[in-house]
Amino acid sequence: MALTYRPLPQLWSSSARFVIVCTAAIVSLGDFWRLPYLLSAYGGSAFLLMYVLALVLMGMPVFSAQVLMARGAHTDVPGVVALWTRGTPHSRLWTAGAYVTLLGALLLLAAYAVIASWSLAYSMRAVFTGLGGGTMSQAASRFVAFARDGERGLGWLLLFVLLLVATTARGLPRGTEPVMRTLAACMLGLLSLLLIVVIWHGPARGAAGHLFSFDPDALGVRGVLEAFYQAFFSLSLGTGVIVALASHLPARAPAVRLSAMVIIASQVVALAFAVVLASLVPGIGDQFSAGVQRIFEVLPASVQPAWTMALLFVLLAMISMTTGIGLFELLVQAVSHRARVPRMQASVYTGLVVAALGLAAQNAFGVLSDWRVFGYNLFDCFSLVSARWLIPITGLMLCVLVGRVLARRRLAQAWTPQGEATGRDAATFAIWHGLLRYPARIALIAVVAYALGALRLAESIWAP
Repeated sequence: MALTYRPLPQLWSSSARFVIVCTAAIVSLGDFWRLPYLLSAYGGSAFLLMYVLALVLMGMPVFSAQVLMARGAHTDVPGVVALWTRGTPHSRLWTAGAYVTLLGALLLLAAYAVIASWSLAYSMRAVFTGLGGGTMSQAASRFVAFARDGERGLGWLLLFVLLLVATTARGLPRGTEPVMRTLAACMLGLLSLLLIVVIWHGPARGAAGHLFSFDPDALGVRGVLEAFYQAFFSLSLGTGVIVALASHLPARAPAVRLSAMVIIASQVVALAFAVVLASLVPGIGDQFSAGVQRIFEVLPASVQPAWTMALLFVLLAMISMTTGIGLFELLVQAVSHRARVPRMQASVYTGLVVAALGLAAQNAFGVLSDWRVFGYNLFDCFSLVSARWLIPITGLMLCVLVGRVLARRRLAQAWTPQGEATGRDAATFAIWHGLLRYPARIALIAVVAYALGALRLAESIWAP
């Protein structure tokens, strides 16, 4: 009789380490550059109020629902969904949706690998040789030349993928957890140092005043939708990363309390990023409106002294690594369970696929620049399909699954360690379940519609 490989269950060494690793995994480049840009462009604290509202009405219920579903499962995302939908109508359709989540995460990681390779290259250059300074146009020209040079970029992309493989190949307790904890500690140290610098030298007060000034007139409908869209991606609600990481928790881990700790920690870090970047980059609202690539054009020309710029790029590289590890862990977990192979093999297989797709996305700026779909190159296609289509839709799918499809009694039994919610626990559960059924679902529908371009379509129809 042939033996099949069955991965052994792996648990977090403590709840605190789950919070640290999960926070590091969901803090992304979007928190580094997009949140300060949005605060500057859409009314400061008026936007922040809508952002906090989005976290409460949508982020917290959906995030904790994913933790509740995954804890104690010790399996991948499709396995978690299959466990909960067994015996429900259309169970195969829900499981197929979980595989779409994996596809979205894979395409996002392929595009992210390109940005991470730029981050690694620029951080090393900033530390050891400098980035040349000069004007904004000169910095932009240097970046464009680097992005188009596939031979130079290949080495950095492969280095990024090798680091991901080396981290995840040894499993959770000996690989992912200690590496992520170390990176999180280094990120916190660098961010604290940069905060001290901007506060000591004075620009932090002016930057905070600009970022958080209350201007409701600048918010508008687009600002409200951007707040919910940013909250959705700031917590990685549709990528499956939370489900993958939470599957290693004990079966009775406090889902809501751990979720609240991760959300609060990640948003404190995100706001600290915003203050630092706004302090060092004048006119941040205009500087970063064109996308993440502007980081590599703006920082070399705008940030002085050079060592401060070097710290920013090192921090950027660390953020790239932690986010990449979170997405890669999700995919490795799925390959290991679906193909029934050890973690080492699963990591290598996943790394080969990510490297191949990342190489294609990287060369979209060079030798493959003529390969376009509806005017978009491969890098843009990977980003748009994952971030605008697959990830928002699967995030809504998970919300509908928990809020509408799964039996309320079953969720109530899973809510408390005693197996039945009573008293205060029953009231808290009722609020949580009500948020999932209505506000969170409505908010996610708005996020999906906005991601698919509904607002742009409406503006084109009704514009004078």
